[in-house]
Amino acid sequence: MKHPLLIGFAATLGLASAGALAGDDAGSWYVSPMLQYHLMDNDKALKDNFGYQFGAGFNLPHDWAIEGDFSRGNFDVKGTDASRRLSAYSVDIIKKFFPDSIFQPYALAGGGELDDRLTLPGFGSTYHTYTAEAGVGLLTGIGSQKGSTRVQLRTEAKYRMEWANPSRFGVKDPSNLIVGIGVQMNFGAPDETPPVVKEVVREVPAPAPPPPPPPPPPPPPPPAPKGEVRLQGVTFATNSADLISESYAVLNTTAASLKPYPDLVIEVRGYTDSTGSAPYNVKLSQRRAETVMQYLLSHGVTNQMTARGYGKENPIADNKTQDGRLANRRVTLHIAGGGS
Repeated sequence: MKHPLLIGFAATLGLASAGALAGDDAGSWYVSPMLQYHLMDNDKALKDNFGYQFGAGFNLPHDWAIEGDFSRGNFDVKGTDASRRLSAYSVDIIKKFFPDSIFQPYALAGGGELDDRLTLPGFGSTYHTYTAEAGVGLLTGIGSQKGSTRVQLRTEAKYRMEWANPSRFGVKDPSNLIVGIGVQMNFGAPDETPPVVKEVVREVPAPAPPPPPPPPPPPPPPPAPKGEVRLQGVTFATNSADLISESYAVLNTTAASLKPYPDLVIEVRGYTDSTGSAPYNVKLSQRRAETVMQYLLSHGVTNQMTARGYGKENPIADNKTQDGRLANRRVTLHIAGGGS
């Protein structure tokens, strides 16, 4: 998934670094890993839990900063076997106070994108939305704060809101309170320490070490696939032959595994569940099999391939259950010949 907010954040940092004015820490970069604890405020269905955040920022003149963050936490849904994973990509503007003190309180506000992934046994789906956040924190200096590299303890509390309607999670715009603690490491700040005069001592270089032994030979390639290979994770839009984006990783891996065996003869087979008429299912499964075949051919697979739709034939699970119908909607690679 591409995140245009993070691309914009990188461009903003590039412009800021070109015009930064002299200041206490203006013009310096920093990174800030943090451990977080999420208090699920009005989303009562989720259990509180720990998470983490990694941030990178740039200090601007007049005690301002801009920061890009990635954070993630996993939360169990109360009374069920389900869980939700919240992954946020945000850009925050930060204003710091008392820059000459070892204790620097700050306020932040920003927003970004959020991937809310719901996971059940045998099922998973991701909801993409937007988020806004605001909070306060405190930077406490650790050691000297006059060199070009400075370390600070960072403590923070912020409130985050996720844009979502009540029909999805039972509450409009779920929100939570996030408290965190970590360190902030600044690089490239103006060095205010006095110069140190060092005595120069010339050392005789040590002899070069002997060359390392040659690496061991690579292991033999795995045996060629045989029989029928199910492409687990390849899915399509409803009543369509258009691939869902999550399918690309599976197909890319499949293409890479087939390239060492160009002599294999492959039939790409498409199947559906028993829902709908037999002629419609045959046509839909044929289109889906052809979509997978064309994707593999366009990604460097040179094998002899054909595509065929079998509709609801050869079910591998019970079509009377939801899980069974999900298993029967599949695409497989049938190794029809070749190889050695």
